[in-house]
Amino acid sequence: MDKKIAKAEQLKKLYDLAYEFEKLRCWEYMDDTDLFGVMRPSDGLIAYVCILGAAGEVFGLNAYLGSQGLQVVLDMMSGKIQKENPEISASQYCLALSYEQDDLYFDKRDKMIQKELGIVSGPEKPMPFFRSFIPSYFPWHFTEEEAAFMETIVEQSIGVCRRFKKNPDLFQTDREGHYFVRKPYRGKNHIVWKDQFIKAEPYQEKWEHAPVNEVKMKKILKKKPRREGFWEIGCDFFPLRIGDGKSRPQMPLVFLALDAKTGKIIGHSVSSLRKKNLLVGEEILNLISKHNTIPVNLIVSNRNLKKILEPLSQRLDMTVRFRRKPMYYQNAANEMIDYLNRGPQDG
Repeated sequence: MDKKIAKAEQLKKLYDLAYEFEKLRCWEYMDDTDLFGVMRPSDGLIAYVCILGAAGEVFGLNAYLGSQGLQVVLDMMSGKIQKENPEISASQYCLALSYEQDDLYFDKRDKMIQKELGIVSGPEKPMPFFRSFIPSYFPWHFTEEEAAFMETIVEQSIGVCRRFKKNPDLFQTDREGHYFVRKPYRGKNHIVWKDQFIKAEPYQEKWEHAPVNEVKMKKILKKKPRREGFWEIGCDFFPLRIGDGKSRPQMPLVFLALDAKTGKIIGHSVSSLRKKNLLVGEEILNLISKHNTIPVNLIVSNRNLKKILEPLSQRLDMTVRFRRKPMYYQNAANEMIDYLNRGPQDG
């Protein structure tokens, strides 16, 4: 994650292309479900482009990277991931372009680049805003490699969107799981771009079982804890910035547990760990020890979390149930994110 951040001269053409793309106003005739791909010439990675703006809120495009990025946007479209779930922010894998007027969006580096390129902002003149999204990392500036790929993506998107306006059936195919992709072919002195329908590779998220702390387990069982109650638990990367200021900032991994009947928070922790399985099992054991209670049911909103907890749930004879939208967890998580973003308040 310590790759070089793109400098102003490496972003000049990208800014020019972004202004050209804005003039198309393609969100007026394309929906965010009109996905198409652009293949990276260097290695064949496909970015699946989603046009933003049909809802009249955010205008621009997201380029979802590979099967991992595509799966996230498909899960959002199907409702598998709820909009309120903090998992959305942490699971995005894409390069993003939006057009923003609020000065608060742009940090010191953005403004420095704008100044070097002679880009002048104004109240009626939205400016291109670029960010890279990588799972569990805070949205950040493009690296040199990302800037070069985004340049290709926007350039190809301009041509595709112009064609789509004339032919709304451009992406239509009878082949399930296939997407319209702009694919590069190397000519003698240049790259030739052609249309091709390509089947998206399936994505299988990697996960590992939560290790069982045998020392804690023996101490808990020795006390003969009660078996009662239902808990809602989650373990997600929250969209907050942590880091040393020298490399790409990360998101903290947060464990949150609530009483499923009352909505009361019964436990939480914030960690710099990168793997959910290393945190969630330990925190559940800590809660069980603290309350001397093993819940009858654990309710989770992430299917993989249910799998991660299998060894622990079997040892404790505890049922783990998946519920797409638990009654309390998502609201509590978003309230905690808002609180941590605000920081300490006077008075």
